[in-house]
Amino acid sequence: MYQTSKIVISPRVRKSPYFDSTMKYGASAFTIYNHMYMPIVYKGPEKDYENLLNGVQLWDVGVERQVEIKGPDASKLAQYITPRDINKCNVGQAMYAPLLDFEGGFINDPVMLKLAEDHFWFSLSDSDALLWVQGVASGEGFDAEILEPDVSPLQIQGPKSTELMSKVFGKWIEELAFYKFKEVNHDGIPMIIARMGYSRERCYEIFLQDGSKGNELWEMLWDAGKDLNISPGTPNQIFRLEAGILSFGADMHRDNNPLEVGLDWMIDLEQKDDFIGKEALENIKQNGIEKKLMGAEIAGPKMEFFNEENLDVSVNGQVVGAMMSAVFSPRFEKNICYIILNVEHAAVGKSVDIQTPDGMLKAELVDLPWIKERA
Repeated sequence: MYQTSKIVISPRVRKSPYFDSTMKYGASAFTIYNHMYMPIVYKGPEKDYENLLNGVQLWDVGVERQVEIKGPDASKLAQYITPRDINKCNVGQAMYAPLLDFEGGFINDPVMLKLAEDHFWFSLSDSDALLWVQGVASGEGFDAEILEPDVSPLQIQGPKSTELMSKVFGKWIEELAFYKFKEVNHDGIPMIIARMGYSRERCYEIFLQDGSKGNELWEMLWDAGKDLNISPGTPNQIFRLEAGILSFGADMHRDNNPLEVGLDWMIDLEQKDDFIGKEALENIKQNGIEKKLMGAEIAGPKMEFFNEENLDVSVNGQVVGAMMSAVFSPRFEKNICYIILNVEHAAVGKSVDIQTPDGMLKAELVDLPWIKERA
C-alpha cells in the first residue's frame, strides 16, 4: 500500500488557488510538486478511478507552473529549447514540447501554448525549468522576457466533462478541437480553456489567469456539475498507466532521452533550426538506443502498493533494467507497470523478474499503451 505521512503547511511551499476547495471536498493525501502542495488522493486511488469513469472530476493541477516567454526573440528561444518544430504550431494551439539538455536528456516535459507569434507558455512538469530557460536566454543572448505569470491550471476530466463545460461556458466548447484553446472572460474570471489533459478520457484544462478567483471558479463548476456525478480528483496513477502516459521524475529522468521512452515522434531532426540536444539526438539515432521503455504485466495476486522507488528488473539473475511505475488496473484486472531495460532484452512476450518489497515477481513485457483510443 502507498505510504502517507502528515505534511506541515508552511510558507516554504506554495498553495494553489484551489487549495481551500480541495480541502473542503476531502483531499486526504498530498505530495510536493514544483514546490507546491498537490492533492493525490480523495477517497482512495481505486475509488477516485471509479468516480472518474462514471462522471466528471475537477483536478487541481495548479502545480503545473508556467514559464512565459515573450518579446522579439521569443519564437527563436522557444524553438531552441525544444526538439519539436514549433513552426508547425499555430496561434491558439498547444503541443507537447519537451525540454532537453545538451546530451539529449530530459529537463522537463511541458505542454507549450502559443498565445501569439512572440508569446508562449510552457506548462511544466516537476522541475525548476524557469531558472534553466532564464539561464539559456541569458547565456545565448536572446532578447526575450522569461517569467512566471499568474496562471493556475484546473483540469476537468471524465465522460461528462463536455456536458459540464458546455453548460457553464456555452456550446462552442463542443467544437473545440484537441490541443486547441480559446481565451475567455467568464463572469469576470479571466482564463484560457484548452481541449487537453492528463488522461485518455474526455478532458479540458482551464488556465486561470487570476489566482484570487480559484475557489470561485471551483464552486462555479461544482454547482453546475451536481447533476453530472461530479467529484474531486487528481491525476490518476491507474489511468495514466493504462493510457501509456509518462510522468517525468517517475518514469523518465535526466539520464533518459526521448528515443528510448517512445517519444521519438516528437523529435524533428530535419528542421533547419538548431535546438539544444540536436547533435546528441542525431548520434543516438544513428548509433541506436541502449535502453527501451516497455509495458509489463506482473503475475500474481492484486498489488496493494504503489512502488516508492524504481525496482530492479533481472533476466537469469542479471539486473538488466528497472521497473518505474506500477499499479493494479481494475479495467484489465492485471498488475501493470512500466519497465526500462537494456534494448537486447526489450521484446514483447519476454519474461523478466522484478524485485519487489514482497519478493521476486514474474512479469511479461508488452507493447504500450493498454488503452489504445482517446475518448
